[in-house]
Amino acid sequence: MSPGPDFFLAVNYPWLSYGRDFGVSPWGYSGVAVPESRDAVAIDFARIRSSGTSVVRWFLLCDGRSGIRYENGIPAGPDDSLFNDVAAALAIASDAGLQVCFSLFDFLWLTIPDKPDPAFPGRAALQFAGGREALLQKILVPLLRQFRRHPALFAWEVVNEPEWAIPDFQRSAQAALPLADARAFFADVASAIREEAQVPATLGSARLSWMRAWSEIGLDQLQAHYYPQTERDQSQSFAEQLASLANLALPFWIGELPAHDPGTPGYSLEAALCATQAAGAAGAGVWRWRPPEEGGGDVAFGFVQPETLLAWSAGGAKHPTEFSV
Repeated sequence: MSPGPDFFLAVNYPWLSYGRDFGVSPWGYSGVAVPESRDAVAIDFARIRSSGTSVVRWFLLCDGRSGIRYENGIPAGPDDSLFNDVAAALAIASDAGLQVCFSLFDFLWLTIPDKPDPAFPGRAALQFAGGREALLQKILVPLLRQFRRHPALFAWEVVNEPEWAIPDFQRSAQAALPLADARAFFADVASAIREEAQVPATLGSARLSWMRAWSEIGLDQLQAHYYPQTERDQSQSFAEQLASLANLALPFWIGELPAHDPGTPGYSLEAALCATQAAGAAGAGVWRWRPPEEGGGDVAFGFVQPETLLAWSAGGAKHPTEFSV
């Protein structure tokens, strides 16, 4: 099975360096507008496009370490490099014939820090309503306006996997954001995307079974991530879980599928892509393009080979739509 005209293939290009691709961090500047970074991205994007991929998903503010000026730990405005780096990324994407889904910030920024870090004054900025409102009004709204209707934008993603910071979904010492507060904040961000950017709004839910929690906050696209290892508590197979989404009122896509999963016998990226398309999803994104960092939490999942994507997108092989979990 190969992608039809209504199914897009994406890859996660999560970062060159986590949280440091856009703007200046407390530890220096290595943003996309730096010639060395720009050249590296341009080479990658050319290869991504040649693999049959049309969308790149890229983390932007991450945990708030870069791109933001802070006053007393509260976002006060974008720094002098943030917009230049975003513009550089979109220009590279345009040149390569790609579109970008920027994930505005990561769930880590919503969690309680282990301890204060004097070098990172904004790490706890989203722990209270005033900080979240400052992020929206001082950073996100100007960003959305600056790149309003940019042709290289596929979507703005409100947040990546917020459930890991919300105790209603999972219990941990770091997860303390009430679901009601999360829904209200994410709805405000989605509204700003619609009004200021005129680009689709999505949200990267950590699990298929959690995606419906965000179906009524004003998104244009629902999105969920699928890792067999996090689905051990599910009695349904991947295909069965996808089939249960048939009555959704909004289009949905799978934002992350692991390139490999050695802990799951029979897992096949090609089969997962086929199952996703067969279920009527709008598209699917593979985690990830660049090799994971040594010691990172996703090392076991590896990275995707361009040849794998090209073979699937060209329909060069037939694959089953199911695998064992």
